[in-house]
Amino acid sequence: MGVPRIFSILSVGNEILSGDIDNTNATYLAKRLTVSGHEVIRIVVVPDIVKDIAEELKRLRSMSDFVLVTGGLGVTHDDVTAEGVAKSLERKLVVSEDAIKTMVGKVKDRTAMIKMATLPEGAKVIKNDVGSAPGFIVENVLVMPGVPDEMKDIFSKVEDMFGCLPYYEERVRVEGFEDRIADLLKMLVEKYRDVNIGSYPKPGYVTVKFSGSDKESVKKAKEEFLRRLEERGIPYREMT
Repeated sequence: MGVPRIFSILSVGNEILSGDIDNTNATYLAKRLTVSGHEVIRIVVVPDIVKDIAEELKRLRSMSDFVLVTGGLGVTHDDVTAEGVAKSLERKLVVSEDAIKTMVGKVKDRTAMIKMATLPEGAKVIKNDVGSAPGFIVENVLVMPGVPDEMKDIFSKVEDMFGCLPYYEERVRVEGFEDRIADLLKMLVEKYRDVNIGSYPKPGYVTVKFSGSDKESVKKAKEEFLRRLEERGIPYREMT
């Protein structure tokens, strides 16, 4: 089971900041953590600059139980995440023999292998079965490659260590715009403090999400919302 934990996600990469790619890694990780009963309080993107990685990681660690870092573990000049993590944690960079072992048979170039195996001292290596660069854990920081399939492979190997808590979610589609239900949502938020209530406007309708660790509370909040909608004659549809 475990206990609820607070997470931050740090995405490294100029390609995200330039808009060349979507930050699908952060979306995936945030969803996985949320449905496991944890809380994500920050998603931050930084460029491939050692100083920026180090400073942002230090800030996020001060407010989080764990920080998940993605991107910048390859062999090119701008793959500097390991260096940034080491700087932030004030650890030396060393060549990890455990990391080298995970790449034997996959990486032929010795220089490339050394580059990807140079990690903060004391890091626990996580084998990458999809690509080459291994992930690693050091203190309360989990570092994973930026390639989505590789990130998912690494995360699947350590996800259980964070634990999984009860999580329940209900969604309602409400026709029209948010102004029709804004006061109602405010009332429900104040009344059901152990339920997270989110409102997501779409073209012509609004999706309202009720979520939390207590199934009965989530259900009660949603049911009251539906009753109030019916009283106002506002069309809605429960979503699966």
